[in-house]
Amino acid sequence: MNASLQITGLSKRYGSVCALDGVELPVERCAVLALLGPNGAGKSTLFGCLLGLTPPTYGTILWHGKPIGDTERTVIGYMPERVALYSHSSVLENGLFFAGLKNQPSAELEYQLRRVGLYHVRDRKVRQLSKGMLQRLGLAIALCGRPELLILDEPFNGLDPALLEGLQGILRQERERGATMLISTHTMSAIEPLATHVAVLLEGKLAAQGSIEALREQFGTEESLETIYHAIARDRQRTKLEEVFA
Repeated sequence: MNASLQITGLSKRYGSVCALDGVELPVERCAVLALLGPNGAGKSTLFGCLLGLTPPTYGTILWHGKPIGDTERTVIGYMPERVALYSHSSVLENGLFFAGLKNQPSAELEYQLRRVGLYHVRDRKVRQLSKGMLQRLGLAIALCGRPELLILDEPFNGLDPALLEGLQGILRQERERGATMLISTHTMSAIEPLATHVAVLLEGKLAAQGSIEALREQFGTEESLETIYHAIARDRQRTKLEEVFA
């Protein structure tokens, strides 16, 4: 397996609370990894460790065999669930600010704004944007610089069916370009056509991982990703109960 990203023994504790517990997760080059789990499962903590926002208690994160640090993180594009923007500035002004932090020219930002369908509202104040538009602006900023690794947190929120289809098309293009993607979402029907691999986090532990083909072989080739996810969650709960009463 050609793992661009290798997460080994990753743990994060906040006092007595264990947010991540020994996560082992290889991510192949050009994979689209769907990171699934309920709220509080550890997905945001995992992203924080990858981005350098949350120092892990234990474990290592390697990017192409090297410990991930500030230099390696320059190849990451990140879209948070709630995009923090300057509400009284325009779409273009916000985009240029964040593109500048990445040392990207205005032409790159304008290209990405066209891709996500926001170039025609580039002079509109951010406070006037719908939730779906805010999501698309966050994506345009994340895509600036053609990152090798895309980390997207709930990118499908607030998108109507037409915009969802457009976003799926952009993410397919990114994979064809050679990007590796980690996408956290509760909208499993949206990620299912894109995902090559799945990882399920439950209570900070990795409950399942593998290619989507392997999971379908295990749980049934006709089953939806959502059905497979719920089956994994039930198996995990049953195992916990058996441990309690053993």
